[in-house]
Amino acid sequence: MKHTSNDLRVRRTLKLIRDAFYEMVLENNYNEISITDLAEKATINRKTFYLHYSSLDDLIQEIEQEIADEILDIISEDIENLDIKGCIGAFYRYLDNSNRVQKKLFCDTSYHIFDEGVMDLILDSDKISSLFDKTAHPEIVRTYSLSITYIYRDWVTGESNTSLDELIDYASQLVTYGYSGIIPQK
Repeated sequence: MKHTSNDLRVRRTLKLIRDAFYEMVLENNYNEISITDLAEKATINRKTFYLHYSSLDDLIQEIEQEIADEILDIISEDIENLDIKGCIGAFYRYLDNSNRVQKKLFCDTSYHIFDEGVMDLILDSDKISSLFDKTAHPEIVRTYSLSITYIYRDWVTGESNTSLDELIDYASQLVTYGYSGIIPQK
């Protein structure tokens, strides 16, 4: 549910809810966040939360949609040009420049529901799904495309000395050419 009210009280309440949720994301795993605790942190009552959202998942879905739209905007030209490296680079740079909350939502396994939701929105978008439909097995290509997020997550959470540019090059080679693109030739 996208909120677009001009009422200052509504906008203030929505901001309180978002800010409280973001604080809780940094402090807790997803399964530890309750509407009661969120409402308390936002200094509103539960009924006020339910005036705006039907559930915590509703709030999450709204945030997922906003982020998916931002990502689609930054990769749209690369998608149109079928520039895999450009797409991966723009996506990874977006993630790398994101705030602590977004990084946790994408990279912390307790929030896997979030990154899966964002990726589903991106991969199911008209621009991306139309590319998959041009292939013999769109479902396989779609699943393979999910690996891009996992590569980034492992890079962030691991102890890699790989630079972001190297990561983009390597992931692009792997996605474009498979293993033959990353194994040194003799």
